[in-house]
Amino acid sequence: MIGRREWLGLGTVLAATFMTQVDGFIVNVASPSIQLDLDAGFDQIQFVGAAYVVAFGALLITGARLGDRAGHRTVFLLGVAGFTLTSLLCGLAPNAELLIAARFAQGAAAAFMAPQVLSIIRATVTDTEQRAKAVSVYGVVIGLGVISGIAGGGILVDLDIAGLGWRPVLLVNVPIGLAILALGRLLPSGVANRESRLDLAGAALTTVALPALLVPLIFGPGGPSWLWLGLPLAVAVFAVLAIQQRGLLARGGAPLFPPRVFRARGMRLSLLTVAALFATNSGLFLVFTYYLQTGLGLEPFVAGLMFVPLGVGFSLASAANRWLTSRVRAPIPILGCATVAAVLLAGAAITQAPQSAQPALLAVMIGLAGLGQGMVVTPLVAGILSRVEPADAGAASGMATTVTQLGLALGVAVAGAWYRTVLGATPGDPGVPFDDSAAAFAAAAVLLAVLATVTSLLNARLHRLPATPAETPPTEDPSTAAPAPVAAPTTQRSSR
Repeated sequence: MIGRREWLGLGTVLAATFMTQVDGFIVNVASPSIQLDLDAGFDQIQFVGAAYVVAFGALLITGARLGDRAGHRTVFLLGVAGFTLTSLLCGLAPNAELLIAARFAQGAAAAFMAPQVLSIIRATVTDTEQRAKAVSVYGVVIGLGVISGIAGGGILVDLDIAGLGWRPVLLVNVPIGLAILALGRLLPSGVANRESRLDLAGAALTTVALPALLVPLIFGPGGPSWLWLGLPLAVAVFAVLAIQQRGLLARGGAPLFPPRVFRARGMRLSLLTVAALFATNSGLFLVFTYYLQTGLGLEPFVAGLMFVPLGVGFSLASAANRWLTSRVRAPIPILGCATVAAVLLAGAAITQAPQSAQPALLAVMIGLAGLGQGMVVTPLVAGILSRVEPADAGAASGMATTVTQLGLALGVAVAGAWYRTVLGATPGDPGVPFDDSAAAFAAAAVLLAVLATVTSLLNARLHRLPATPAETPPTEDPSTAAPAPVAAPTTQRSSR
């Protein structure tokens, strides 16, 4: 049984998970208020969201490997301290430039904090059955973070606490962070592997290459043209990184991306599946927000509340994952992706319903989509660890979370470009006929349904591949699950 002290420790790290999820979403709805208060340009407001996502994605694997070397509790608490401080700086930022810088630092702190959470859960809960319960709670917390981030931003702005406008959206992290730090003594100390040196050169190259790749994809065709110079830069730096990693391995060092992990049976297919899954999710978040606000004309606050069913569905499915696995013969991830595909096709059909009836129907649609996503995320990413040796768990988990961010950016870029093309205008431009918005959403939903179907087929292929024996079954090992999707920052375009 998990004792009171262990549950308090779990609550501490789950609160950190909650914060990282919330902060990926919460500035979206608050963006118009931030833009007005700071007299910021639209491109600057986009960077407020993108800075967090880019820093988070670029430093995740470095944070994961640093936790393996220095100890998960130590790195976790340092990450929490940095996240708390940078949240304070975000909330006090006097202009857009400082807010962007603080958001980048906040994302960097989250990248050192988040990868430690599930490793700490694994160290805290040794019993397999109790660990499975803890993982279910983790999934529920992720869903609650999604709900609170999307809906909570609008609520806090609407309350205008102490006349601070949008600032409590970010300042709310400060008391939570201080409470986590105070309870940090309850966490297991873990084991630090100080004999293995951190690959600083690989970390530096990754910190350059991933933002150079992610930023153009996040902003898509509507972003500044100079951002696309990042793509050839990313290719060049990734080539140097590959050479550096092979050379370090040949010299007996510990590279950030061990080649043996990539060569593990099914690993590349697993990472491709993860990328496809999260590309589907982020593309859905983007076009759904576009259509709600610029098509159906819903206020940002109401549009934010429309995402609540998604978080509820995700939480319920995550909590019921083990129950479903024991009662359904077909692999749950395959069924989950198929559910998402079917729901997206239904979403395309909903655009033909009367405009007044569509919000209620779309709320049901997004709730069922969350249910399907909750059936996929944890077992899919958890299965990655079963394909590597236990010593490579940190590297495999870091790769999965990095690929997650790449998938999120690709989904935004592809779905956003397709939506804009079918619309024949920039979303948010005045005078766009409703029928054009409906056609654009339907076309994007069909495209994403195809991608969800591909993801289901990739899952089926993975299910047929034997895995390398691991210490624990993949569906019960919490140390391999990846963070839930971070909100696509380009959803802010819909509120201009």
